[in-house]
Amino acid sequence: MISLFKKTSKNHIGLDISPEGITMVFLKGENENPSLKEYIYKPFQQQVYKNGYIENPQILTEELKSIINEYKPESKETVISIPGNVAFTKKITLPDLPYEELKTIASQEASKHLPFNANELNVDFQILDATRRPGEAGKLVDIALCAIPKAVVRNYLDVAFGAGLIVNAIDISPFAMIKALANAELINDPEKTYISALIDYANTDINVIQNGMPVFSHSVQMGRKNIIECIANNLTKKKEEVIELLPEVALMIPGSEMDENPDLNRASTAVKSIYSNISGEIQKAIEFFNSDRAEPIDIETVILGGSGVCLQNIDKYVSNKLKIETCIFNPFTNLSEELQNKENLLSPVNIPSFSTSTGLALKELKN
Repeated sequence: MISLFKKTSKNHIGLDISPEGITMVFLKGENENPSLKEYIYKPFQQQVYKNGYIENPQILTEELKSIINEYKPESKETVISIPGNVAFTKKITLPDLPYEELKTIASQEASKHLPFNANELNVDFQILDATRRPGEAGKLVDIALCAIPKAVVRNYLDVAFGAGLIVNAIDISPFAMIKALANAELINDPEKTYISALIDYANTDINVIQNGMPVFSHSVQMGRKNIIECIANNLTKKKEEVIELLPEVALMIPGSEMDENPDLNRASTAVKSIYSNISGEIQKAIEFFNSDRAEPIDIETVILGGSGVCLQNIDKYVSNKLKIETCIFNPFTNLSEELQNKENLLSPVNIPSFSTSTGLALKELKN
């Protein structure tokens, strides 16, 4: 069993891989005072990664070696991410048994839901302590269950090991963002319920969060890829031109004015439906989460992260659609910086694109 939730104390690197490129975060420090040493984005010049699988591992290995040689991190201990659409994640209710017994049951439960037997899966789980309660046949507890095919895990590990990295753990991308949200103290009130929406390249992963843990998850195949393609088709522009244009595009919200640049207005109109659909999926997740409750639970905040948070006014647009306070996540909150000033915009990505890689690095630094 490879650890998806394990916490140690030595790791400093968070590595996230998407079809567009690599994002990495180097952190340093003790549990109470992690500091940001470096954050890096390196785009791919050719197709390396597709549908959650590394198709050209040799190219990616060389790219990682190049980064390591250039930045010379103090530690090569790393946590890597698997996208949410590749992993199986589910909250299930089990008898409140000792950990070793739950581990056996968790593997059996995962194989029930996936076209693999238990021997072909890496399975891990987290006990949601706050959910312990009496049941008809004894005490019950909810667990967050994660399973990844071993072939996918090996695909990632071969690349990381080939670059000289030491992989301490694998995490699921939206769960890594939740770790960064906790460090930023955005989800830490145990009396409140939050939504995290990781808008990544190909998917948007939505999680309802209570007590710092995901209690309901929902994923939809919609992300930055769709945004770029939509604008490219409507403006008849190449992908590279659209990527350069993205930071200037602002979603129209009540009270905003049209831009003097007609291309920016057309781009805004074109992608509005995508963010409207994402807002709709967040609303569906809230309704499903509340469907079995006598009194619905209010959502305190919707927090947006990921590379798909790439236009202006996204938070205002989603807030207006859902009537819920919404904010854009800065994953570097509560991290002291030990680097020279960088611009907040790292074209063609920006700070929310590091939501996953920051959470991965924090996984090993903060308990």
